Amino acid sequence: MKGPLEGRTAIVTGGGTGLGLGYARALAGAGAATAVTGRRQEPLDECVAAIEQSGGKALAVTCDQRSREQVDAAVEQVVSWGEKVDILVNNAGIYPPGLFLNVEEEQWLDVMDTNINGPFRFSQACARVMAQHGWGRIINILSPSAVLGFAMVSAYGTSKGALGSMTRVMAAELGPMGITVNALTPGVSATETFVGLYTTVGVDMMSKGLPLQRACENDDMTGALLMLASDAGGYITGANICIDGGMTSTFSLGS
Repeated sequence: MKGPLEGRTAIVTGGGTGLGLGYARALAGAGAATAVTGRRQEPLDECVAAIEQSGGKALAVTCDQRSREQVDAAVEQVVSWGEKVDILVNNAGIYPPGLFLNVEEEQWLDVMDTNINGPFRFSQACARVMAQHGWGRIINILSPSAVLGFAMVSAYGTSKGALGSMTRVMAAELGPMGITVNALTPGVSATETFVGLYTTVGVDMMSKGLPLQRACENDDMTGALLMLASDAGGYITGANICIDGGMTSTFSLGS
């Protein structure tokens, strides 16, 4: 039995670690030839090896999405490898903590260049390829900090809020070309980056405060990801699906 993404080619930015690794493995498991991009080669190679061991097809492409030249070269490499690009998951991003009054301008600009300009570059390059085939899926990864005011992540939250707005604008413009553009918002996740910022204890405390009382795991994202990436989600565009255990839609009074 063929998977729902058989014959499709996907790109997952930041696909070597954390939730990005889960997105890449889920897409490959559904039949998509999946390219993973990032700045570090080793985790990308490990991701590709894991996918290939499971019978999937994958490609590692080292790319710094702060560079237009590198992004264009990466997309060209994927097109040469997979003949086209059907699915783009804009997952890569940086998450430096810091109080608003203490954020250096250089750091602020680096976050914006990575987290909003990077998806702009990848989306523009991929959408031009998708438009030629009249079919495409762009999925942007947001954060609860895009809609909630979290202390210590002013640059990150602002960048994700901008990415949410860009999602809706892209959906309006690219829909007539057969390209849907949506967003996924994972919540508290026990990834290396998140734990590095909040510690294991902090992540556990935040998770216990959610209605579902646990952190988001890779498998939690699979259903919505595959729906938006496949024909099943063909009439959904401009949407944001929150997979956050109720974080952005409830207020817990405690037990």
